[in-house]
Amino acid sequence: MLTGGNNRSTTSAENPMSYANRTLAVIVTLLVGCGFPLGPMHEPNAHDPWMIRTDFSDDEKWTVVCEQVSAPQRDSIVGMDFYAYVHFKEDPQFADLGPTELIHALPDDYPGFFCFAADATTFSDDEHPILVIGFSPNSVNPKDYERTPQQTPPSDIQTLRAVPSTIQAIQNNLSIANMDFEDFTRAADPDGVFRGFSE
Repeated sequence: MLTGGNNRSTTSAENPMSYANRTLAVIVTLLVGCGFPLGPMHEPNAHDPWMIRTDFSDDEKWTVVCEQVSAPQRDSIVGMDFYAYVHFKEDPQFADLGPTELIHALPDDYPGFFCFAADATTFSDDEHPILVIGFSPNSVNPKDYERTPQQTPPSDIQTLRAVPSTIQAIQNNLSIANMDFEDFTRAADPDGVFRGFSE
């Protein structure tokens, strides 16, 4: 399973990782496919998927969810922390939208074919399960991958829920097509919530 995200060049003062650790990260990348384990100061960029707030009833819980998603996830095998790289979106235009409506409301230049949503269920459940929405074309026709989110047929929209600590794994892997959306739906618990892969 891949972890990690987009790499940015930084000075040693900006990045607490030593040269040796960065070298190890490169080796891990080559051997097991991991992305660079950037620190929490990673700034959102145009390639990051969105974490969209669709419920505006509880600001405190929204803050908690954002903190949980942003928290480092430790990989005990390589001894490194990995992060979810998402762009947190708070815009009333997305209020109370369901999966299909939300995808159709995304801009034409939205990056990739998945997003995350913090909805009423996210805030009402103690585990804060986040809605993960995939809308990759179910097609081998290259032209289908040029469509805008608004052109996505409902039949191509998939959903599952995931606890905040697993957003890192989902984002890191889907962003570089190391895993498919179905890999996470198959690994979800009977209640439809993905809580991580069984070891």
